[in-house]
Amino acid sequence: MRIPDGHPIAADIFISQIKRYVKKFEHSETPFLIQEDHKWIYVNPAARKILEAEEDIIGKPIWDNIPSEIHGLVEERIQSCNDGIAPVPSEQTWITQKGNRIILEVIGFPLMFSSNATQIIIRDITKQKLEKKETINHLKLITENMIDIIGLVNDRGVFTYLTPSYEWVTGHSQAQAIGTTPFTLVHPDDQTYVIYEFMKMIKEQIPLTVVYRYMKRDGSYIWLESQGTPVNEENSIRYAVVASRDITKRKEAEFALKKSEYTHRIILEHSNDLICLVDPEGKYLFASLSYQDILGVNPQTLLGQDAFKFIHNDDHDSVQQYIQHLSVAENTELLVYRKIHALGHSVLLEGKGMPLLSENGKIEGLVFISRDITEKKKAEEFMRNSEKLAVLGELAAGVAHEIRNPLTSIKGLFSLLKNSEIEKEKQNFYHEVIYEELNRIEHIVNEFMALAKPDALQYEKEVNLVQLLQDTVMLLSTEANLYNVEIRLLFKEKDLFVSCEKNQIKQVFINIFKNAIEAMSNGGIFTVGIEEEKDGTVKLIFSDTGIGIEEERLKSIGVPFFTNKEKGIGLGLTISNKIITDHQGSLKVESIPGQGTTVAVTLKKSINNKKLV
Repeated sequence: MRIPDGHPIAADIFISQIKRYVKKFEHSETPFLIQEDHKWIYVNPAARKILEAEEDIIGKPIWDNIPSEIHGLVEERIQSCNDGIAPVPSEQTWITQKGNRIILEVIGFPLMFSSNATQIIIRDITKQKLEKKETINHLKLITENMIDIIGLVNDRGVFTYLTPSYEWVTGHSQAQAIGTTPFTLVHPDDQTYVIYEFMKMIKEQIPLTVVYRYMKRDGSYIWLESQGTPVNEENSIRYAVVASRDITKRKEAEFALKKSEYTHRIILEHSNDLICLVDPEGKYLFASLSYQDILGVNPQTLLGQDAFKFIHNDDHDSVQQYIQHLSVAENTELLVYRKIHALGHSVLLEGKGMPLLSENGKIEGLVFISRDITEKKKAEEFMRNSEKLAVLGELAAGVAHEIRNPLTSIKGLFSLLKNSEIEKEKQNFYHEVIYEELNRIEHIVNEFMALAKPDALQYEKEVNLVQLLQDTVMLLSTEANLYNVEIRLLFKEKDLFVSCEKNQIKQVFINIFKNAIEAMSNGGIFTVGIEEEKDGTVKLIFSDTGIGIEEERLKSIGVPFFTNKEKGIGLGLTISNKIITDHQGSLKVESIPGQGTTVAVTLKKSINNKKLV
């Protein structure tokens, strides 16, 4: 006999069965619930924890925990369980007793001893869903804002997805491109290659990287580098994830670099200079074709060999010092050295080296560019000899002219002295004139010898230039007073040292002082100033207020035997200029007629010199 549902005896039996059935779920970590007639009749501790049920919810409607938007869905699933059919698991949003929404995976199935009750197992997947959603949002944010183009291309070569960057890069509409093939926009010269590589990737399931030209919306082409990764899903759908990057600027740079390399290669191969690259050990890494023409050596045979092997033995030390200087100095002077020709004779070269630096500043090698100056040196030597002969001729003519005049006077006076009837007084006068003319000839010869063969320089390391100037002033002060010339020293008494031959520099000062005093025969002011230069030199400035020198005559200042003075042979400034040049200095003359003349003398200071204050 069947007991009807709702009968008191049936209710007791059902409760008894429930109690026995749920004992195994009481301490289970699996959240488990039972509902009957849309009310909870059992909720185990694990389920109460998920539903944040601090109070007992037995007997309360299930709708308290299920939002209204899914009531219909839940009702259908309950009815399905009542009919004895267990629905598939589903994701549902429930509400906890504290009002929080949670996402659950819900599995419902019939309770065998009741047609109105449903047993339910739930799993909280809120955290996983939020993490998945966050990940998807991040991926979406990345893909929608990345510069590279990300696309999905199926096995028929059709776009099924594209990032917005496709439109930014190509100008074509992202939406319109989906469902079309990208191959139609590939440059005709690259099309066959790209299609072949794509089909090979899909068929063999291997990644690919292709570089090709792609047409933009405006009809121009850009260079793309695409990396494809094949994907083969379980349902046999094949497609590829393709990441494409615009490399037009890189390609243009590569083309420019190749063109530059080609240009430099042409220059290197056709240059008349010797161009080489050596490693830090001094071995050849590169040698230009000019080695064949200038040294008779095949440049390919030099590679790996020691560069010093081909340098003249006597020049090894100077070249080694030059190389060491390259590592510490930015700019270097030209180096003159010799290399050995394949036939054994030496070739004179003028070269310059440059260090080849890595990114961290380490020297990775040295570049040398050298030029054959053998013929140039011969030509220069010929020119020097020619100039010497020309100068010698001018000097000889000048000496002959200067000596001829007093000799003519002497010759004439001797002719007069032959007359025995000449008066004694006239004889004495003639003797005095002859004596003066002989002294003049001796002075000319001495000046000429000083210019032609000066004494050997005996340098003193520290000569006080200020003291030397003051000594010269004292020496010539009497003569200056006779001409009513005022000497002004426009510098304080300080020690200023130069390395020089003291007597020669003093002779230069005397010559300049004398010229200035004689230029102010009616009186004037002679000033001396000192300026220290930043390049380690000192400039002495001598200025007078004399008659000055006309521009045309100024050009001839310093030329032997040219002078403005009634007396003198014009060798003073010539000798002074030679002395200063021998001291590696300079002497310059500037003048304004009627206003005066300025002479500037520049000399190098001593290394341990003290600066003026």
